[in-house]
Amino acid sequence: MRRRFSEVSGFVLAGGASRRMGVDKATLVLGHETLIGRELRLLRSICRFVAVIGPVSKFSGLDVPVFADEVPGRGPLGGIYTGLRRTRTEFNLFMSCDLPFMESRLLGFLCDRALETEADVTLAQSSDKRLQPLCAVYRRRALTAVRTTLDSGDGKVSRFFSRVHCDVVPWKELNRAGFLPRTFGNMNTREEYEAARSAFGSARWSGQA
Repeated sequence: MRRRFSEVSGFVLAGGASRRMGVDKATLVLGHETLIGRELRLLRSICRFVAVIGPVSKFSGLDVPVFADEVPGRGPLGGIYTGLRRTRTEFNLFMSCDLPFMESRLLGFLCDRALETEADVTLAQSSDKRLQPLCAVYRRRALTAVRTTLDSGDGKVSRFFSRVHCDVVPWKELNRAGFLPRTFGNMNTREEYEAARSAFGSARWSGQA
């Protein structure tokens, strides 16, 4: 049975404009569910508290709390700030709303890792060696550093990382654990959405929900 973490809250970051897609990515359908519905299902499987950060009017029909972005227009870091302000737990798992191939097993892996370290942020490295800050565990104590970064006028998550202690899980370790390179694949264009739809309908896709 998959472990649930009472000490970790889960948040979907759904405040983006989806300009390149042309429609709200969160409401796109993959398989039998919307993308945001899928991500909420994954988070619910491991977190006792789950919420969405985004426009309340857009997501009020969901059966989870929805928190309006307290610093709109500042990108994902503003959403992370909102979540850390609202949370009641020290550990908080944030996901952007455009990760169609994410697995609950990887989310649990990151939560386990975060609980074992003293890091402010626990995040993964993808197969192309890039850091993945929008599927990561943030401790509530990082709130001050997030606020400082936002107040500096620079909303880049990478700038925030220079102010905190990060534990990066290298791709080699994730690959040894059986995760696929496409696990962190996101969708920004209609072509990428169509590719994801095709993958979900193909027997070649072997990821586990």
